[in-house]
Amino acid sequence: MSSGSWLLLFAILAFALCEPASAQKAAELSPKPELTPQQVVEYQLSVLQHNDEPTPDAGIARAFLFASPANQRSTGPIAHFIEMVHSPGYAALLNAREAVVMRVQMEENEAKVLTHVFSAAGSEMYYVFLLSKQSEGEHSDCWMTDGVIAFQQADQEQPKVGI
Repeated sequence: MSSGSWLLLFAILAFALCEPASAQKAAELSPKPELTPQQVVEYQLSVLQHNDEPTPDAGIARAFLFASPANQRSTGPIAHFIEMVHSPGYAALLNAREAVVMRVQMEENEAKVLTHVFSAAGSEMYYVFLLSKQSEGEHSDCWMTDGVIAFQQADQEQPKVGI
């Protein structure tokens, strides 16, 4: 094998070995003041798309970390939250083929994020994530999710959502 071939092989192996580490780092994200509402929602959508990696419902557990303390009190403990996300209204988020943020509306310490989800089964749903910037506690100044509203199944046009 020529030295150029060895160099190419080394570069491919280095890239292949480095990629899982960055994917793992993204999978272990936690609330931080520098994250925007859009980044928080994109992260939650991503971990729910890969819900069973590396273990069953790991994505739901990661998304729960970004639930506000008030949301965690009303939807927790985690076993109840997992059951809720598996319910028909939210199941389209799990292992979705595609999930995109369509619009973000921010007013002071509150945000609404409209998303469009294409489920693994082929259906389309819209969700509005309601977030607030925490003013106290462990996650002070962090954007966290207060709730998620599922809208009608998408037909040919966007729902008439005033955000």
